[in-house]
Amino acid sequence: MESEWVLSRLFSGEWVSGQEIAESQGVSRAAVCKQIKILRARGYEIESSTRKGYRLACRPDLLDAALIRSGLETRAVGCRVQCFREVDSTNRVARSLARDCPNGAVFISERQTEGRGRLSRSWQSPTGGVWMSILFRPDLPLPDAHRINMAASVAVARAVSKLYGLDPRIKWPNDILIGERKLCGILMEISAEVDRIDCAVVGIGINANVDVSGFPLEWKSTSLSQELGRDVSRVELIQKILQEIDIIFGGIDFKDLYREWCDRSATLGKMVRVTSGGGDVVGQAVELSSDGALIVASKGTSVRVLAGDCIHLREI
Repeated sequence: MESEWVLSRLFSGEWVSGQEIAESQGVSRAAVCKQIKILRARGYEIESSTRKGYRLACRPDLLDAALIRSGLETRAVGCRVQCFREVDSTNRVARSLARDCPNGAVFISERQTEGRGRLSRSWQSPTGGVWMSILFRPDLPLPDAHRINMAASVAVARAVSKLYGLDPRIKWPNDILIGERKLCGILMEISAEVDRIDCAVVGIGINANVDVSGFPLEWKSTSLSQELGRDVSRVELIQKILQEIDIIFGGIDFKDLYREWCDRSATLGKMVRVTSGGGDVVGQAVELSSDGALIVASKGTSVRVLAGDCIHLREI
């Protein structure tokens, strides 16, 4: 018996007898008591009563695999969840363990010491945020890899909107904004053989209960706690994101996904500067192509940018 099972029985917050838990698993009361001690050591406040049994006094904001799995309703995404106190990068962990992990495996850390954004920029990942990576083994040709990025962006936007009533927007290619302030960054890394995707690792970094006042001003950062004036349940947020991704990968039509990705865009219609391998392009963002490219009207012509760093410019 693992502590995950005990936790799932206590998740309702009601009293549950130790004998009932033991009989349901075919183990001794001593084994149940051992798992209770393990859960308490991990930070769970569990009350005990000789007559009533055990009760989870509150749901702590712990990034615990058992807690996340106990309330997760998905088919594939989140089939395996691993949580760490500190790693250099959840994407690196996911890549290093990919060979032995199934499609939909999730890797989460309380803190990253070497978090990265686009163009290998450093990404501050202090305690209080959601720093996670998801391993996908999609049946997709390499040219369709952008669909994974679209799905992740839309899923995060959906989750934030449904849980908190905010209006998150997707800044091309893969940031989530509240207003013009960055809430979340997404970084996808792909391993491919010939023209087929072997696996894709999608890193999602969200400023959940993070104090962003110490971040550089040019980052234009915000957090959920700052926007709402209160802390949020990171477990609930993770579960909702994983559920939304699972729904999308469970069979949503790509045309519908693409349409929603466009509808949620923060970039369309804006004056932008896009830096890519071909240099800088300055102009108005007029279209998002179904292959993920941004079309910029610049100096009387249309420039198609498939990948790059985008800055929203102030209207003159």
